[in-house]
Amino acid sequence: MSPRTGYAASAPVEPRRIWSVPGLLDHVVAFLTVTLLGWLLSILLEWCGIALGGWDPPGADHSVHLLRTELHWLDRDFTTPLVAGRLIEWASWGANLLYHWSGLAGFMRWVVSDQPAPWAGLDTIRQVLRYWGEYLLAAASITQLVGARLVVVVLTLPAYAMVGVMSLVDGLVQRDLRRFGGGLESGLLYHHLKAMLRPMLSLPIFLYLISPWSLHPTTIFVPFILGFGYFVQRTVARFKKYL
Repeated sequence: MSPRTGYAASAPVEPRRIWSVPGLLDHVVAFLTVTLLGWLLSILLEWCGIALGGWDPPGADHSVHLLRTELHWLDRDFTTPLVAGRLIEWASWGANLLYHWSGLAGFMRWVVSDQPAPWAGLDTIRQVLRYWGEYLLAAASITQLVGARLVVVVLTLPAYAMVGVMSLVDGLVQRDLRRFGGGLESGLLYHHLKAMLRPMLSLPIFLYLISPWSLHPTTIFVPFILGFGYFVQRTVARFKKYL
């Protein structure tokens, strides 16, 4: 092996930049993964609560109560009628979209229908599913709840963007002060701070989607938005002094 070949083999891999196509695809796939896992885990947690009898109200009524409570919060906390009506409309649209997109709408219609199945085995499966109807109703309500929460997640993105821009500007000022003042360079600290940016985005979304209790969006997103701004500011301020 020639020295040139050995050097090329040991060269570090260039990280994906967020503004590149691979970087954007990476973030889209991460968001879809968090959404899918959150949806499945939220259904599993709801089923565990039904099996253990830990919900109030009991059974599938718990998930219906969650959906109504969070839609009520959107209506109550936005004083402008036009804004509140638009948010309720978007949240209901997201709930229905995910409910139909997931296939649960057609599946539930098949379970409750009285049309004879092509073969007897399907009728048996249908009877078994009807026996576990409480769990199916809970899965349907949780799916609509996750759809409504996804709309809320999308509505929080402008807050992330606003705080991110403010922190970026402040971080650039701190970087210039460090550069002209002869401050120390620390690439290790920069990379550790940069690694905290994605959890500030993905962790609140995941926790919000899987929560088996009613959570007001501000209680979970505001701390993480502030944390996101802090890490953006510190990351940019610790960016290398000379390009």
